[in-house]
Amino acid sequence: MQGVFDFYEDLPVRPKRPERLFFGLFPDTETSVRAGRCGERFTSEDRQEWTWLKTERRHVSLHHVGDYKRLRTKFIYSARQAALAVSMRPFEVTFRFIKSVEVAPPIGGRPGRRALVLLCEGDGLGDLDRILGAAMQKNGLKAGGHVAPHMTLSYGSKLIPEQAIEPICFVVKEFALIHSKLWLTQYDLIDRWRLRC
Repeated sequence: MQGVFDFYEDLPVRPKRPERLFFGLFPDTETSVRAGRCGERFTSEDRQEWTWLKTERRHVSLHHVGDYKRLRTKFIYSARQAALAVSMRPFEVTFRFIKSVEVAPPIGGRPGRRALVLLCEGDGLGDLDRILGAAMQKNGLKAGGHVAPHMTLSYGSKLIPEQAIEPICFVVKEFALIHSKLWLTQYDLIDRWRLRC
């Protein structure tokens, strides 16, 4: 699973490769709202210090396809071909833990930057990761290394140690190919594929 945290807002310049392509899962709106409320309980004392992702942007990253100076059609085509090779039933994912993880170290006296994330699990998640990764390799793409699957809720500086939460579940019925414009907080949904055998 890919664990790249895709932006934080107060950096002055976009990266040299600002166009990111990746596969991800979007929870339904109700699940995304519940996840946000869960995160707010852990940041209620310092809510102003956190930058929250919009409900519709919250997702679980799967495989990172690549970062590019300019996104080319051939990479989108290869990613679509890989996605078409996936054949599996819908499955359930459960968020059971919350914590903050460092995404940028302290610089020049400024505090480091952390992402507040929910960690998720589910047997189908591992299966989708494996099937999609193999299909990517067959289509000339490099599959990302394994990182604990998670959903980012917000960015801030506070350290929040890993803690159990009341489980939040949702059924994954589809996955998506997403174009992220790094540090502009913009996603373009390129395509979606429904899970079915």
